[in-house]
Amino acid sequence: MTTVNATTAFSTVNSTLSALITNGTQNSQNIMFSVVASFAAFFSIFGLIGNAIVIWVLTFKMKRNKYTVYILNLAIADFIYLFFDAVFMLLLVVRMLSTRQPARMLIQAIEIIYDLGYTAGMLFLTAISIERCLSVVFPIWHKCYRPKHLSTWTCGFLWFFGTLFSLLDNFVCPANGFNQNTHQCTALQIFISVLTFAIIVPVMVMSSFTLIHVVRTTSKKCRPPKIYVAIIITVLVFLISVVPIKVLWLLLYFKLFPNNFHSLALFFASNYCTMFNSSANPFIYFFVGRQKTKRFSSTVNEALSRVFKEEETEQSTEYYTESNATISTLN
Repeated sequence: MTTVNATTAFSTVNSTLSALITNGTQNSQNIMFSVVASFAAFFSIFGLIGNAIVIWVLTFKMKRNKYTVYILNLAIADFIYLFFDAVFMLLLVVRMLSTRQPARMLIQAIEIIYDLGYTAGMLFLTAISIERCLSVVFPIWHKCYRPKHLSTWTCGFLWFFGTLFSLLDNFVCPANGFNQNTHQCTALQIFISVLTFAIIVPVMVMSSFTLIHVVRTTSKKCRPPKIYVAIIITVLVFLISVVPIKVLWLLLYFKLFPNNFHSLALFFASNYCTMFNSSANPFIYFFVGRQKTKRFSSTVNEALSRVFKEEETEQSTEYYTESNATISTLN
């Protein structure tokens, strides 16, 4: 479930710097990787601003419903990941341009927190997909029998699970264990891969296809709610960015790269993919909910409100329309 191992990354940087010194190419390579890490920290700012806006709107400008609770927690998780990932990138820049070595405890603390953000974000997105799928497949149960505080309970459980998993990942498989391919690390990596590729990804794909199918077959005369489109695009962005990251993580663990230089380069590539995934959601919400005839400055709040409020009205209208049609047919 983790993205990149911070302590392992620093070990990779240290070994890479030693190899570069031996080859006489330290300065040019240091500058190149420092620029890459600096740009990663800079681009994180856009995602931080976007998620901060979503958090602000959903906290102070809108009445929460069963879906915005998930969206709010997803934005918080993405914000946490982006913030601490930016801090981690800046520490890498300091390490590559000087002889200063950040404290190992600091690096491990940063890793635990941004692993929590990434893991929780993945789980919240999965929960959103399942929730929307249930709402269209079982509309009567979802409207009449669904527990009122189910979203809050689910988010609390997912935060707990994300924290527990992040702690286990960092203490069961630390940098030394990761580099030595210990039995504990191997078991954990297999568990992460199975959980991601055999459970989370299939659930998200099936939920999205179910949502698309139901919308196309039951809503031919009306537009689908904007939240449907936003969730489908968000899931698609996640799938595009998570697959190469997980494949890269397995390749790094089983040491299938020729040397540390390539591992470090691909480490930065994986970081950019994860950063893109965590930054994209607020912009997806805005562009799905915006009206082309209005200016950007006046439609940020309106676009977000349109995405998260519209679905309630349209879902209720569609539900009662279908119910009335069924009753008329029986009569």
